[in-house]
Amino acid sequence: MAIGSSIVIGSLYALIGYGLTLTLGSIRIYNWAYAEYVTVAAYVTAVLSSRYLLNIILCFPVAIISSIIVSIAVDEIIYKPLEKRGSTGIQIMLASIATGFLLRYIIYIFASLNNIVIIKARYAPEPIINYKMFVITDLDLSIIFTTITLLILFYLLLSKTLFGKQFRALWDNAELARLSGIRIYRLRRYIWILVSIPAGITGAFWALYSTVTPTSGWGLLLPAFAATIVGGITSIPGTVAGGYLLGFGENFIMYLINRFFGISLAYKPLISLSIMFIALLIRAGFIPIKTMKQTRIFISFLRSRRI
Repeated sequence: MAIGSSIVIGSLYALIGYGLTLTLGSIRIYNWAYAEYVTVAAYVTAVLSSRYLLNIILCFPVAIISSIIVSIAVDEIIYKPLEKRGSTGIQIMLASIATGFLLRYIIYIFASLNNIVIIKARYAPEPIINYKMFVITDLDLSIIFTTITLLILFYLLLSKTLFGKQFRALWDNAELARLSGIRIYRLRRYIWILVSIPAGITGAFWALYSTVTPTSGWGLLLPAFAATIVGGITSIPGTVAGGYLLGFGENFIMYLINRFFGISLAYKPLISLSIMFIALLIRAGFIPIKTMKQTRIFISFLRSRRI
């Protein structure tokens, strides 16, 4: 049960972390408002399926489109004007935090007026594998399969297409990409569409997996940011690996701690924060990384002394 949940949650963290990494590497924005893109998609899925009885499969494209609309609107109204006025990265990051709060309160108002502060999509997962405490549902398999498929498609898009070539040029050097003739702002809009797809899919799946509240996206964002930090901040494979690491840390490891030490599962976020803190210490060059380097030197010395 814990292993299955770890893989599922890790897949969702990997998806959100993927979107964050693409944004940070190409547009160079710490987009804290990304949480609300997920929340909007989750609410769209939950409302359409439970209130309007729309087929779950049809809810996904609507959720993705809603996430795209919000992300492009935020960029056009907030981020792009700030960049044109020469705002620093810190200023834009603070603007993204404020934008996230603004969107969250708008969602709160909408949800309160329509009595949907807490809502869940009309969907009942069916067990595929049910052996003692090990249960895998069709929803679990769908989340894992969709994540893997989407990551493969994104890899092919970014490595085998003209868009991917322009994206990598922007990632490496934005000014050089502009001087080479790449239309930066048009490419930027395509990137926002690209990074909104994982947010929309994650929000839709979350509406099926759990209840939706105005803070659902925020609860997923912190572990996703931790995954990007663990993975190297701008490393796409590292972020994906970090997402699954955080998923296992929050679920499987916390399950073992709860079982053997009786510590409440409510302390799950502590695992993510601890992993993020350790990753930051390592990246900052503190004692652990020096110890690792000294260990490698010592091992090399021992090998050189072999007869």
